[in-house]
Amino acid sequence: MRRAAVAARLAKGLVEVTKVQPTLPRLLSQNVEVMSTRKSSTVTRMNSTAAPLATSGIQNNVVDPFVLVESDLATMFREIHTELDHDMEVASELGEMAKYYFDGKGKALRPVIAMCIGHAFNQHSGVVNDEKEINQRKVAIISEMIHTASLVHDDVLDHAETRRGKISVNSKWDCRKSAMCGDYILAVGSKLLAQVGNQDVVEILSQVLADLVQGEFQQLQTKEEESERFEHYLNKSFNKTASLMAYSCKANAVLAEVSKEEVEAAFQYGRNIGIAFQLVDDLLDFVSSADLLGKPAAADLKLGLATAPVLFASAKYPELNEMIERRFDQPGDVETAFQLVLSSNGLDKTRELARSHCKEAIQVLDIIHQSEYRSALIGLCDQVLHRLK
Repeated sequence: MRRAAVAARLAKGLVEVTKVQPTLPRLLSQNVEVMSTRKSSTVTRMNSTAAPLATSGIQNNVVDPFVLVESDLATMFREIHTELDHDMEVASELGEMAKYYFDGKGKALRPVIAMCIGHAFNQHSGVVNDEKEINQRKVAIISEMIHTASLVHDDVLDHAETRRGKISVNSKWDCRKSAMCGDYILAVGSKLLAQVGNQDVVEILSQVLADLVQGEFQQLQTKEEESERFEHYLNKSFNKTASLMAYSCKANAVLAEVSKEEVEAAFQYGRNIGIAFQLVDDLLDFVSSADLLGKPAAADLKLGLATAPVLFASAKYPELNEMIERRFDQPGDVETAFQLVLSSNGLDKTRELARSHCKEAIQVLDIIHQSEYRSALIGLCDQVLHRLK
């Protein structure tokens, strides 16, 4: 896939990282020339709306968002490494741990969404300048740092053994050190956030951290009332996954200096594509191999979590409700639940709900002018729906 190739090119930024001395703010300033070059090559706008795909009913286009913002993010991982090392007088174990997941093997979806939103709303407003784009790029990089810190903390809480096809940070080191590593990544990201210099943006992205903690607490709970379980699941999905996408989009729309209605549209785009992403993620836990996922299949059931496919399947197989309530902790529960989900329409209904959220994400973009970045945001919805890992 093209985005895999782009991810590989982004990973090249890690080469000779120890030789890089400038801190991230200075590196960001150095990218003004790169941005100017990119703008001259991508200023042409699309003149028609994207054609609908027969397979999904969602508009798509030849514009690849990962290629479109490649120049914005080409050195992202190297710069994150540099910033994580900046306050350390000598190389340390903490630095090695903090950089461990910034290896270019992630999807980089969050910064790509944030940059596409930023450019789309900049072009919509008709005001594009280097200072604005530099700060929007900071938001994109901060979003990747918050996401990665949350992965570190998730792996500690879940006692994960693998992540992205390699041994997890908590298995390679230990849980106590890994928890502090996640905290350190957040601390460095918070310092960069302060450098954006916009109080509204600081407040917006600070909400993400509160939502992540609330999402973890929600994951520890199981609603006794069957009727409340799906709403609880969707709220948890927003807090743990969609919040970061939604508020990163909102922050970059605020930096674009558009109207409140347009800022809300950016937020709703991120919210809907984020929930769709989580729904597909939960679906893949049942249909994708461990090799593709980079983590064990059926991981959620083994953690005692009832995700959308299980909740939908419980309508056909009520016996799942008892297993959900006891968090699949009896022998055979995981295997039985897995088979019942596959025998039900739970996977189809999960994908249909994800498709519905993607359609909502696309609809809110009607508020902004057509551009290649708007087309890329539409195309991202289709990529989220049809991803394999």
